[in-house]
Amino acid sequence: MQLALEAPTKLLEMVYDFADFDWVLAHKVLEDEEYKKFYKGSKRVKFIDNSVNEKGEPLSLEVLKEVFEEVEGTYIVAPDWIGKEKETLEAFGKCVETFGRERTVGVVQGSSFKEAFECVQVYGKGMVAVPYDICSSKEDPPWLMGLRRALVTTHIPNDRYVHLLGFDSIDEFYWYVGKSHIVSIDTGIPVLLGMREEDILDPLKDKKQPTLNQADEIELTQTGWTAICRNIALLRKYLVQ
Repeated sequence: MQLALEAPTKLLEMVYDFADFDWVLAHKVLEDEEYKKFYKGSKRVKFIDNSVNEKGEPLSLEVLKEVFEEVEGTYIVAPDWIGKEKETLEAFGKCVETFGRERTVGVVQGSSFKEAFECVQVYGKGMVAVPYDICSSKEDPPWLMGLRRALVTTHIPNDRYVHLLGFDSIDEFYWYVGKSHIVSIDTGIPVLLGMREEDILDPLKDKKQPTLNQADEIELTQTGWTAICRNIALLRKYLVQ
């Protein structure tokens, strides 16, 4: 399984070589000139994440197209609404019209497992992405979020590629052993925990706040950098099972 790492702008260059591909947050490209400049200069495969605006809604397709072209993206993650299958599927269709199916990653959404699987069927072959909080609440413990995501992900047909949106727990990866169609994950957790001098093997307390927002507020120490390197190495150990 390949890995993309989210990190504060000040650490992008430091963690760049630890990742296999780029995960570019569209809202950061709009807000942060240094962030945009860094990813514009990267020659790797780039996924442009749909992000959200100040109202917590996905960015418009027009804005996403602007960001995609600005940083020379490879794939676009279609806009999605948490727990809302209908709106997410409509946005996916419009995204395909703009970027083409081969470049569009559909996000599995729904308020129930039934709706989530309906999303998978509509997307058909091609890459789909499964959020860390699929069929969960922000109040749920991360280990439970991971279990619910595994229930969805392990039932996705193996004739399509699956990307995991975010990290819940190390234990979740036991469910994916031998499932070669689950190909990638993006996460900022190894970096955030390292900056806090915490270990990724310890269960996460919660997933209520965006990872990158928390990391932006922490100053990096030498001990923290060592912890980041350790966390990334440990995560990779579980990704290759």
